[in-house]
Amino acid sequence: MSHTELSQRDALLSEIYERGKIDRDVVVISADMGAPALDLIRRNLPGQFYNVGIAEQNAILVASGLALEGKKPFAFAIASFITINCLEKIRVQMSIMKLPVQIIAVGGGFSYADSGPTHHGIEDVAVMRAFPNIEILNISSAENAELAAKYVLDHPKTPRYIRMDREVLAHVAGESAMNFAQGFRYLSKGASKKALLVTGNLVAKSPEIISKNPDLNVIEVARLDFVHEKLIQELKTFTHVICLEEHFKNGGLGTLVAETVVDHDLKCSVKRMALNMNGGYTYQYGGREVLRKDLGLDVSELFESAVTA
Repeated sequence: MSHTELSQRDALLSEIYERGKIDRDVVVISADMGAPALDLIRRNLPGQFYNVGIAEQNAILVASGLALEGKKPFAFAIASFITINCLEKIRVQMSIMKLPVQIIAVGGGFSYADSGPTHHGIEDVAVMRAFPNIEILNISSAENAELAAKYVLDHPKTPRYIRMDREVLAHVAGESAMNFAQGFRYLSKGASKKALLVTGNLVAKSPEIISKNPDLNVIEVARLDFVHEKLIQELKTFTHVICLEEHFKNGGLGTLVAETVVDHDLKCSVKRMALNMNGGYTYQYGGREVLRKDLGLDVSELFESAVTA
């Protein structure tokens, strides 16, 4: 199956499966989630697969116990449940004890647009950013999911939150492949002193944005737990930075960049284009674009106002 037809979930799990065939310490704990690639692990590597049922807290606890025994555990569930439902377990086992549990979370943003606000992953990054010692990887495509899996498997000693989208999204080639150690890459370099920082599923909007604004610098940010020194140096060259994400405005990419600008006394202004949380959660149905607009994220309208500001 080509990457254009592959979900981020199956791209990541396929890489884990291939590594698991030669490394018996690689184990997957599912909170009753299914996937074609997960079936390979369940069927062909039965000693490395556990289904704890619809019990995300137990998934974190089982994964933590396996990590204490030297295993390399991946806990797999829906994003809104494996975070919010497990906060105390994540805080103690992953943040305080630094046990190298890798959370695989499907459903960032409005991935589950048809399932109501209980399934919307729109405050998960803010919650996970509150915990020290946990890396946060935000995936934009199947290609990047495969790269993320290789990065995680090659660096298994760190607790992580791997946030993926449910949809199959087109990969944006950019200036280089994603380097998850640095956590960013240029999608387009222009002559402007303005930069658009974009993350997750909205990276797929980049080609359209770039075609309309060829002078704009567009950067994909895939690490949301910190801003790498190299990206800080890049931010120093811009006068305006626009952050675009499908997440509540508080606590996501825009907040991370705003904090970085303040902490490092950078001279650029920051505009946050994200979901407005003033009205609370959305109960709208009709697809992703409808939900975005209901919480004030009209990408085309806001983007035009931002670049002409």
